[in-house]
Amino acid sequence: MVKFRQKTFSEYDAMRSLYIELMKRTNNDRSRFPVINTSALLPILKGNNVVIERFVISSSIFGKDTYRMYIKIGAKAKLPDDVRLPSEYHDERFGKLKLIIGAGVFGKDRKDNGEGKGKGPDPLMSALAYPEEVEIKREVGRLLGEAIKYDKKSRQLVLEFKNMNDAIRALSILPFGIDYKIYLLDA
Repeated sequence: MVKFRQKTFSEYDAMRSLYIELMKRTNNDRSRFPVINTSALLPILKGNNVVIERFVISSSIFGKDTYRMYIKIGAKAKLPDDVRLPSEYHDERFGKLKLIIGAGVFGKDRKDNGEGKGKGPDPLMSALAYPEEVEIKREVGRLLGEAIKYDKKSRQLVLEFKNMNDAIRALSILPFGIDYKIYLLDA
């Protein structure tokens, strides 16, 4: 009998996945996202820096993975009153509709495409319209990520994302000022 085990990610595996993806996107430029250990944490948090303490991948009841990023904010980084990441918008399509309208007045329409002519007198007027295809769609917005916990006093932030790509994109738009540096904590 074959038994299947669900793969679980440890924090180390998740943080390593994040690091590998960051290195791919920066062409292995280690200076963009330096890795520090716990002994260097206090001096770095005295400046205008942000430290990713943990990155966790967890599965929900319905099988969808969620990604949580635990962030510590440096003393010189600007703190907003509330943290909200922007929404991104995309079109959601419901289908396509193609209309063909043909009509004749006082008689049957002629078929001029080689299939013969209709019986009866020729119509006085006829119309045939081929409009373009019409797409039925609407614009849908979703948040890039959600702030699960934000403690301004202890300078901690926990963000939750639907995928790793959103987590990486959020690193460049965190609301902590203009010139902050991001570090990864190797625990």
